[in-house]
Amino acid sequence: MVRKNEFITVAEELFLETGFENTSIDDIVKRMDVAKGLFYHYFDTKEDLLTAIVERLLDEIKSSIELAMEKKGLTAIERFKELTPSNSGISDRSKMIVSLFHKERNQAFHHLVEERASEFLIPAVERIIRQGVDEGIFQTKYPRETAIAWMTMLGSVGKSAPNEPTPEQLLQMNAARLELSERMLGAKPGTLDELLRRPFSGVSDKACQR
Repeated sequence: MVRKNEFITVAEELFLETGFENTSIDDIVKRMDVAKGLFYHYFDTKEDLLTAIVERLLDEIKSSIELAMEKKGLTAIERFKELTPSNSGISDRSKMIVSLFHKERNQAFHHLVEERASEFLIPAVERIIRQGVDEGIFQTKYPRETAIAWMTMLGSVGKSAPNEPTPEQLLQMNAARLELSERMLGAKPGTLDELLRRPFSGVSDKACQR
C-alpha cells in the first residue's frame, strides 16, 4: 500500500508539472527509480492512476468536511466557512488538479469529481441549512432540495466563467451568486457577504462547474 501511494503522489507531481498527456509511465517509474513492472502490479493504465489521484483527493476533502461538521459551537454561517476548501491545506492541490482536467478536457474525470463530491457535499450543506433555519438565518421549507438547487446554481454560474476572467467578470459572477444564494436560502441581504464575496476557488465550486 505504501508503494501504491507513492505512485499516486509521484504521478500527481508529474501530471501537474508536465501535463497528463506529456507524462509517460516511463517518466513515473524513472522518478521513483523502480522497475516498470511494479507499476503494473498496482495499475493497469495511466488513466487508472489518474482515477486514484482523484479518489484520494476527494477522500481528503471528505475527511476535512467531516471534521468541519463535527466542530462544536459554530453558527450556520461559520460552519459554511469551515466547508470552504480554501480554508484547508488541500486547496492548492485541488485547484491544480481540477485545472489539469480542464486542460486535458477529460469529461470522464469531471463527472467522477462531480458525482463523488455531491455525495458528501449535499448532505453537509443540507445540515447547515437546517441549522440556519433553526437559528432564524435562513427561511426555507425544503432544506435538502435547497441544498441541491444551491449547489447546482453555483456550478451553473461557474460554467459561465471564461478560462481567464477579468476582475470585473469575477466581481459580477460573485455578486450574482451572492444575490441568488440569499434568495434561495431565504437570507437577509448581506448575510452571506463574507462567505461569498471572493473569487471562485476550491473543489466545492470547481467540482460542479465543468
